[in-house]
Amino acid sequence: MAAPGSALAAIDLPGMNLTAHCVQLYGSGATATLTQNNAYGWSCLHNGQYKGMNLNLACSTQHTDGYQAAYKDFNDPYSWYCVLRKSYTSMNSSNHTLYVWKGQYVALRTPDLTTCNVTQLSLVIDGLDKGYSFYQSATGKTPTLNASYPSRHYLGRDSLAALPSGAVTGCSATDPACGYMGQTGIEFKFDTFQNYICPEAAAGKHNQVGFYELGRNFWFYDGELKSTNANYAHAMVTGYAVLMRFLAMEYYSLPVTTAHTTQYTNVKALVDTYRTADVLCGTAGATSTQVSPGSSYCYKHDWTNTLVANQGISGFGTTDLFASFVLRLARVHGWGFVLVLWRQVESLGNVTTPTDSANNFVLAASRAAGANLSDLFQYSWRWPVSSTVRTQLQSELGTPVSIIPYN
Repeated sequence: MAAPGSALAAIDLPGMNLTAHCVQLYGSGATATLTQNNAYGWSCLHNGQYKGMNLNLACSTQHTDGYQAAYKDFNDPYSWYCVLRKSYTSMNSSNHTLYVWKGQYVALRTPDLTTCNVTQLSLVIDGLDKGYSFYQSATGKTPTLNASYPSRHYLGRDSLAALPSGAVTGCSATDPACGYMGQTGIEFKFDTFQNYICPEAAAGKHNQVGFYELGRNFWFYDGELKSTNANYAHAMVTGYAVLMRFLAMEYYSLPVTTAHTTQYTNVKALVDTYRTADVLCGTAGATSTQVSPGSSYCYKHDWTNTLVANQGISGFGTTDLFASFVLRLARVHGWGFVLVLWRQVESLGNVTTPTDSANNFVLAASRAAGANLSDLFQYSWRWPVSSTVRTQLQSELGTPVSIIPYN
């Protein structure tokens, strides 16, 4: 699939009016003058005398909310900008003071100005802005801004905080990142920021972790898909984040690492391994569905012994397998399918069992595709499809389509 992505606003780096600052300090007629060709080469000229500046004061008075001065390049006197530092209360109620970098939809918070430089931060924020825009387009919704927890957002933007070294996210001490479900707010461990996000940005690449966590912020489908079965709920909820991470980055053709590309290729291929793998009938853990009438071989995998049993395949988890099913549908039906699928899910009723959740997804996927996919899901992918759903799809969309294009 390929789709053009429109450019979004770059990182918001407020500047400062140095002459206005000189007037503030020394009165009318004072002007900013460059006396040396580096970042510290500025002075105020007033009544024939060169006088000092206080660029932190310039930032704090010309921009509200606690800005301070910083520069991108010591050898470039024009590279000064104003950056904001604000207090931040983490998910586990620890207090930190972090720099805030505003994008169009997200505000990235960082513990320092050096782990990622401004150019790298600009790439990170531009990518995450695009990711947010994709999720918003695909779901037609935005995460809740929880007024009781102001650190989870900033000026209406989703707050993504890279925590200082040693701090842990709200999920666990080992999780590289943590995002709130259905609400704004994401945290990254410093190791994730330092060892992955920033080095990949330095190479002009986008790291997948933030795009995955946006899938937590944009998860709105507990009622329609989650069910009360913990294994199946995991496949659906986390599978959504795995899937949408890949799609968000592909939609805008974001540069990614070779490792990311390899992982994406392998996840897309899982559905073929699932669909075709066979073993001798009677093999422990396999299905009882013969590959053809009278055959001594049965299919190795079905919906029951994978997604419901929390058993992945080929070294990948059930979350990747769920993503693979949807990616195959997207390959056939394109971006139009992707951008309406979750709206179709949301239009369905609440369920409690995995079987009812599966039926909901078959309905939503068929409606998003504009095609009756009941044969594909039931016979090729070996999902449960109720007679009620088959009848409903026959009435809405006609005869089930051939499974061949999905192979």
